[in-house]
Amino acid sequence: MSTEIQVTFDAADPRTLGGFWAYALGYEPDAPPQGFDTWDAALEAFGVPEEERNSAWALHDPDGRGPRLFFQRVPEPKTAKNRCHLDLRAAPGLEGDAR
Repeated sequence: MSTEIQVTFDAADPRTLGGFWAYALGYEPDAPPQGFDTWDAALEAFGVPEEERNSAWALHDPDGRGPRLFFQRVPEPKTAKNRCHLDLRAAPGLEGDAR
């Protein structure tokens, strides 16, 4: 049995932080529920107050190889070094498993 993992990030602004990582990794935002063109339309229909609509944001790898990334809003400001971060391997000529 395989287990899917998700990397979760605390954030002050989940959509903005998610947008950065979507661009950096080539990820895409998770699609809104069936029957809705946008998440804003879905959240409006579900009665979520406007000030709560940026409480969470999720991204996925369109190729299905990388983990799902989930960004959740937290009220407290960052007070210490991050305990989790992503390292991007990107350099001219870097391919495959090269280190």
